[in-house]
Amino acid sequence: MTGTVVVYTDGACSGNPGAGAWAFRVEWPDGSVQEAAGAEPMTTNNREELKAVREGLRAVRARVGDDSSWRIVVRTDSLGAINWLQRRWKRKANLDLYPTIDPLVDSRVQFEHVRGHSGEPGNERVDALAVSAVARQLATGAPPSTRRADLPLE
Repeated sequence: MTGTVVVYTDGACSGNPGAGAWAFRVEWPDGSVQEAAGAEPMTTNNREELKAVREGLRAVRARVGDDSSWRIVVRTDSLGAINWLQRRWKRKANLDLYPTIDPLVDSRVQFEHVRGHSGEPGNERVDALAVSAVARQLATGAPPSTRRADLPLE
């Protein structure tokens, strides 16, 4: 099956810098859903926003590879992530992340900004996943047991 896959992404931080997390939700055209989150003890909100996009795109790539018939819509409430990834803004921080994200952003990928906390179900879900991962990080001092998306780039 080919078509359009929607990827919701979000990052969260308790303090900035502080404990933080990323989360994604992939909604496939067949109705299936894939979600994951990860956390770090010391990070920034912008870093986690970028990691959420990276991990969501990695999850899509793991399933569709380089098949050009797929359209990938990334919906995020982070204008910063969109502007940095589309190179509208100069990249001054998190420079180590871009070599792992840029190869995943090709002509199939379209970014859409959604207003945070506006009731959009996909955005609300990734916000809840990220906030929950931060809370677990703060409570345990260890990464959450949520499924991680440490997938290869292929």
